[in-house]
Amino acid sequence: MSFFKKQPAYINADGDPVMKRSLPKIVPILAAAVLVLVFASSCFTVITAGHTGVVSTFGKVSESVLQEGFHLKAPWQSVTKMDNRIVKLEVSTEAFSSDLQTVNVNLAVNYRVDTSKSYSIVKNVGTQYEDVLITPAVNEVMKSIMAQYTAEQSITNRNIISAALLDELNEKLSDSGITVSDINIIDFDFSDVYVQAIEAKQVAEQEKLRAKIEQEQLTME
Repeated sequence: MSFFKKQPAYINADGDPVMKRSLPKIVPILAAAVLVLVFASSCFTVITAGHTGVVSTFGKVSESVLQEGFHLKAPWQSVTKMDNRIVKLEVSTEAFSSDLQTVNVNLAVNYRVDTSKSYSIVKNVGTQYEDVLITPAVNEVMKSIMAQYTAEQSITNRNIISAALLDELNEKLSDSGITVSDINIIDFDFSDVYVQAIEAKQVAEQEKLRAKIEQEQLTME
């Protein structure tokens, strides 16, 4: 069966009959159905659990955010979906200790976006708020805190540094609607020269302790 419907023949310039072919009637129906589906899909949005939707109308951001569920909207409106769950962000930064040692720090930062501030972040910052707000704040605060400790003290006071970093980050980011719930210092990495100096210091202390023990034993004998 031919896909095209045959039409009555007509005679060409050479006198030969030519069959006319036309598109089947179902093609324009299918095209119309596709257009209807596209239009219908632009009239609603679904916000998944743990997210909010920020509605923009011709570029103007609405302060009323959409909560979880099904929502109708105008075709000319766009919806930016914001994740309001706790999100883990890993940040690597470089700082200097009070004794001018270079310290490379790897951090795991757990944060969440306040649902009531979703529209404000989209309007004033956009969706790249990790790069614009959080990472620069971590770098700035970490440099400030590390400058208060020597390289050796930063290792023994890791928990104190994490707590100070958490408090100062929340103070810095509170107005933007971002709350940091937890910070973990994954690793401190020092220069090779400093690591070698620490190892040499530890060896010297061990040798000194051994010499002291040997001297005490000789005295007892």
